[in-house]
Amino acid sequence: MPGIQRLTLTALLTIVTTVPSADAQETVAPADRRWLWEIGTHGTAERLIFRAEKDRQADTVLFFTQGRYQGPSFYLKDPANGTDSTASWQFVAPGEYRSVPVEDVVCRLEYLTDTENPTLRVSLKNTGNVPVQPEKAGLRLGLDTYMDRWPEWFGKYFPTLLRCEKNHFWGYFQAPGPGKPLLGIASDSPVASWSTDFSLGYQDPAPHWFWGHRIESVNLDLLNALPLPERHPQNLWQLKPGEEKSWDIVLFRIAGPDDLEPAVSDIAKAPALRFEKTSYRPDEPVRIGIYSPSTDKRPEVAVLNGQGERISVYARSIGGGRFLTDPFYLPRPGLYTVRASVNGKTAEGTLSALHPWSWCMERGREGALKYHQKATSHIESWMGFYTAFLAAKEFPSDSIDRALDRRFELLFDLLHDTVRMEPRYHTTRIQNTAGTIGMLADRYEAYGHIRDLERAARLADWMIRTSQREDGAYYNHGTIYTSVIYIAKSVLELAEIEKRLAASSPDSALWRERSERHYASAKRAVDQLVAADGNFQTEGEHTFEDGMISCSALQMGLMALWQTDTAQRTRYTQAMLKVLNSHDCLTQLRVPDARRRGGTMRFWEAQYDVQMLPNMFNSPHGWSAWRGYATYYAYLLTGDERWLRETFDAMGAFANLIDPQTGDLSWAFISDPYVTAEQACGPDTTVTFETPTFGNPHPRLYPTRRTVIGEQYVPMVSGWQTVNTQDNDVHEVFKLIGEAALTQAFVVVRPDGSAAGYNCRVMRRGKKSLIVVPSEPQIRTVHFNIPARMEATVEFSSGLVKRQVGPMEWLTAE
Repeated sequence: MPGIQRLTLTALLTIVTTVPSADAQETVAPADRRWLWEIGTHGTAERLIFRAEKDRQADTVLFFTQGRYQGPSFYLKDPANGTDSTASWQFVAPGEYRSVPVEDVVCRLEYLTDTENPTLRVSLKNTGNVPVQPEKAGLRLGLDTYMDRWPEWFGKYFPTLLRCEKNHFWGYFQAPGPGKPLLGIASDSPVASWSTDFSLGYQDPAPHWFWGHRIESVNLDLLNALPLPERHPQNLWQLKPGEEKSWDIVLFRIAGPDDLEPAVSDIAKAPALRFEKTSYRPDEPVRIGIYSPSTDKRPEVAVLNGQGERISVYARSIGGGRFLTDPFYLPRPGLYTVRASVNGKTAEGTLSALHPWSWCMERGREGALKYHQKATSHIESWMGFYTAFLAAKEFPSDSIDRALDRRFELLFDLLHDTVRMEPRYHTTRIQNTAGTIGMLADRYEAYGHIRDLERAARLADWMIRTSQREDGAYYNHGTIYTSVIYIAKSVLELAEIEKRLAASSPDSALWRERSERHYASAKRAVDQLVAADGNFQTEGEHTFEDGMISCSALQMGLMALWQTDTAQRTRYTQAMLKVLNSHDCLTQLRVPDARRRGGTMRFWEAQYDVQMLPNMFNSPHGWSAWRGYATYYAYLLTGDERWLRETFDAMGAFANLIDPQTGDLSWAFISDPYVTAEQACGPDTTVTFETPTFGNPHPRLYPTRRTVIGEQYVPMVSGWQTVNTQDNDVHEVFKLIGEAALTQAFVVVRPDGSAAGYNCRVMRRGKKSLIVVPSEPQIRTVHFNIPARMEATVEFSSGLVKRQVGPMEWLTAE
């Protein structure tokens, strides 16, 4: 079967590039036909076909061929009633179309043939007598982004990054399929905003709809009502009588991610920022890469703190239109705006200077107390206990630790039959049980109470007995749930502690048997994931789902780290990397924004977590941490610094969920620029914070308030909402920080001989000696990724340790 699956995927990604469409009304292409539009009977695209060229492989971009999301199409959204109208096209000439008027606005669309890349020329004209001020007006692109079936979704493009600048627009789409090029999009004219349309999910209760898990349309909102983020153009909110505006929208192939910024700079005729990393310590030097459309024109660079104070920065040419700033520092924790300007066009980004990880964990613990942990049908409502116990272990604080510990015992008793040691409610939601096992393991690590491990072991045995199939998969009513959160990882976290107890406890035989039993269960589950070869299952509507992919990858990676046999370690590692690479399309890996770098593009959580409608991109969200585990494990397995850099960039974005000035915790960051949102604004007065509540109460069951939000943090709601909300899933990010960064530092000696430190400063003394100074006193281990054995001197807070270390080796404080 695995061979058949690979053949199916290969066939999908190659056959569509070679079979001509019999339904196309016309084709539009340049004379050399290096690319070709196939246009259907409605004037909308059916396919965009790229021929193979040099370093660029052939590719076909699929468009919706029926329904309201065909495109490119002109649409306008009326601010009075919130409904949108999509205009039909009238044929004007080959490759040229004119819309019927909508609110007196006429759109013209031309598929250009005399351009290097496929280009859409779009114009909007107000043919009426009064100004037109829509909520949105623009172009439904029509790209088929609807990911509903394996393996077809490997050929679909996801809107990974769309970004409006003051004077231009850029972004890219990416498909999960192996070898698929990125599809860039850019305009040298300003675009007001962008938006997406999402599928509807289900009614509960009728007539109230929850939103679904699939994208039905990506829209370029050429005009958009205010407010918009400051970086966006602020003058594209109306068309005056007789006024006409036009845009050239360019689509282009990108061989790899590193080719994105120079291509954007060239096509948009604007500077483009390249941030190798986005988050720094205040004592860490920063350098910014900038691509300029004028090779001899030095960009003017401004770096501003939150108060508007400017840091002096100078950019030097390094050839080929690329510039690199001299090193500078971000003096205080907070967010910093970066602007690079050339020829009247500006690119903007955001950097951050971080508080110590200890500060983040302590503020996260305070958030766990302030925003109530609640007994509900969803573990997301009480995930703050992860942060509570991790912080208690490293930074004990009697009053807050006692309060959170008492709260945990209350919830545990409410939710479990403590005699039979099994859940009282929603027993098939095994992610609740698995997560509680992980919390009990962390609680044992914090306080040393063996009773917590006993409870965790009994819960694990119950879950394995009732919810693991013969093929190894953990399941819920026939659906594989191994990667709904990470069931196997939670079992392995328990097995690891049991293994340590087996080496030191008087009951060593008991703990050894438990560790081996629980490890064997987790291994069977991960083996089933490996055998599935990407055909995974998850909770809710089936799609190429962020968590399903990242949790599968992280569990394969963790299993690889458990292996002592080289062949087995390699098998799990290769399986993990295949899955993890496919997940790139769902991750903000190129955005020049420290608030978002490493965030994953989830879009259906707000309705459950903070009772906010409609769908919107929550990035980063607590679940973005799942990819962080996977990239961390990938680094430990491969030594590829890419994975370590991605892990730390993501953790930097997660740290910014805590306000750097006030220390208050937010739920998530919304990366959409403009969303007309509706949110519950009052608590459920029929229950208290101590009442178990179940299911997902629809926001419209309560008083709601409408607001416009965009590119901003969303506050927690569990401080006032008594009923089940799932905003405490934000604490997954602190669990990742506790595992990957809080007590560890990393040293990388690169092929050019330079040394980089993560969570530490590194100094080279000759060719074979390193001096390492950890950044925080609780750091107890340093990992060395070096080409050959070297002498390392580490200045731990507990004392200096000096010894020889080898490649991919840990050094621990004595």
